[in-house]
Amino acid sequence: MTFETWLSFTAATIVLLLIPGPTVLLILSYALSQGRRVALATAFGVVCGDFIAMTTALPGLGVLILASATLFTVLISPC
Repeated sequence: MTFETWLSFTAATIVLLLIPGPTVLLILSYALSQGRRVALATAFGVVCGDFIAMTTALPGLGVLILASATLFTVLISPC
């Protein structure tokens, strides 16, 4: 994968993350009801989760999961 492709994917991911959605509403509701500290912790968790999703989707993990029901079951099953 070229650097330009990776950069385009990263830019598109950031733009999609900035669009308000359910996650933004969750963080706002926590900020209003429980305060800044809880909202910041929630935002950090969301950023970490989005980063993991982006970095695993980049090399094609989605294609592998679609191709293998067993792999999908192993990845989503609790430890």
